[in-house]
Amino acid sequence: MAGGPEKPPISTPAAASGAATGSAAASGKASSGAPHILPEDVDLEITLSPEASPPAVRVRLGVRADPPPLVWRGSTKIQLTGAAPEARDSLGPLPLVLDGATGGLRFTLSRPPSGTVWLSYTVAAQAREDGNPPPVSVDPDRFVGAGEAMLVLPEGFEDKPVRATLRMEADEVGTPELTRVATSFGLGARESVTARGADLRQGLFTAGLMGHGKFDAPEGNDSAAWLGYTAFDPRPGFADMAGLRTALRVLFGAGDAERVTFLFLSDRRLPGDFVVTRRPRSVVAWVSDREPWSAPLRIAVATAVVHGWIGGRLWIGPSDAEHEAEAFWFSEGVSRQLARDLLFRYGLVSAAEAAQDVEGLASVLATSARGAESNEALSKTTRGALPVLVARGALYGLEVDAKIRAKSGGKRGLQDVLRALYKRAAEAQAPLPVTAWTDALATELGEPARARFEGVIVQGKPVDLPETALGPCFRRVKRTYVGYDPGFDEALTQKSGKIVGLVPGGAADKAGLREGEEVDLLRIAKHSPDSKMEVTVRRADKPVTVTFLPEGKRGKGPGFERKKDVPDDACTP
Repeated sequence: MAGGPEKPPISTPAAASGAATGSAAASGKASSGAPHILPEDVDLEITLSPEASPPAVRVRLGVRADPPPLVWRGSTKIQLTGAAPEARDSLGPLPLVLDGATGGLRFTLSRPPSGTVWLSYTVAAQAREDGNPPPVSVDPDRFVGAGEAMLVLPEGFEDKPVRATLRMEADEVGTPELTRVATSFGLGARESVTARGADLRQGLFTAGLMGHGKFDAPEGNDSAAWLGYTAFDPRPGFADMAGLRTALRVLFGAGDAERVTFLFLSDRRLPGDFVVTRRPRSVVAWVSDREPWSAPLRIAVATAVVHGWIGGRLWIGPSDAEHEAEAFWFSEGVSRQLARDLLFRYGLVSAAEAAQDVEGLASVLATSARGAESNEALSKTTRGALPVLVARGALYGLEVDAKIRAKSGGKRGLQDVLRALYKRAAEAQAPLPVTAWTDALATELGEPARARFEGVIVQGKPVDLPETALGPCFRRVKRTYVGYDPGFDEALTQKSGKIVGLVPGGAADKAGLREGEEVDLLRIAKHSPDSKMEVTVRRADKPVTVTFLPEGKRGKGPGFERKKDVPDDACTP
């Protein structure tokens, strides 16, 4: 996307987050030979080398296509290592030209190939950067690799459905008899799928000591795997999400186009700093090994599930890469509202947890320096825009839902609007214009609904949540929110080992820290303005520890207070 906020993963505290068909799983070891593959087929072999220096992944791709591929492309995220890439066909070695200066890797074959083309190359494991998991990680215990950082595919395969056989040699990782393999496309060391090239490139591949399970529901046979230790048993959570997919199928009158594989990957991140994203045929969650199955995590995973319908088949607004962020209020925000609402109604989050989530979103708008910017301004720049787009869309969706329910006496709500729009999008097989949304709301709420959309979503005016937005158990109140902001660039400080980006008058500045000071230790219990941060810096060659609350901007916004005289079983709006 040109300059706009990156299409989001779903992460805390307030950020929310391609259909393909047909997959059949099989099990067994990867073959060491070159199996026969049919026209328009891809055979992918991944071999792991955790003991190499640096640790590496060997990728071997066999492709037979008509016309034969001459040019192969990979993203800028691929880091080659080891021996030079090699290509061969039925006639023998195929000399190739490697060009890495054209916006990504490009391999050009020296002559038209005959039969199946086999391309082999080695990808280096990458270091963790800015607190994010590396796109390719290989060690003696586990492997996680993102397709965009590993796969080079023939030019023109992005939108072409191909039959793919995925094989992984994982004997060098973990304990051979206990090591398991899971990918975005299912469980097992060998998987056969029909998918677009873009789906393969955006898939996730994992191996190591992991738990796994399968869940049969009317929606389909979902798979689940969890790599590493988790502080909760993932199986009930996966079962809840499989049930949610069934509820969404009933709501929209159609199933998700994908069988879904749920992948939970744990590491040493802080509790609460989870990241959830939707990849082709999968929902992937990076969580702390101390993370509970909390309401925020459930809502984030549920939002990714909802993306099988909203943000997938149903898209409101521009969908081209340059302008798609203008639609994030809907694809990321309204989907967040629907996810929480369904979890609340099915008893998977409590009334108090639902209220806490709404207040978290209100806090984003109240404390963000960009909380009042227009939709157009937010969609054109990256820093701090995505949480605002998500929070604004989700709270606006809650406002719309409450107003429709009030006017209809509880007989209709936002779900009815979404169901009708989904049907219209399915018939058109295309994104719907924003006027489809405003026309639908004008039918439900009258012509003022158009001006309300213009004010809140387009211009960035405050959301007005009705008293009954969260049902009969709560009364609306005004709250003062405090944002989390340590007063320096946390990611760059951790990376450089020095205080970077100190904000004059910010929390760190007031506590006495100075730009460029050498950092010995940065201790953060959680990313919250009410949790103390400790920074140990080196002064006169002695360690000095500075402790302070990472409090940022304060702002007022709507909140909800529990009524004591209404029982819990009467809370659903």
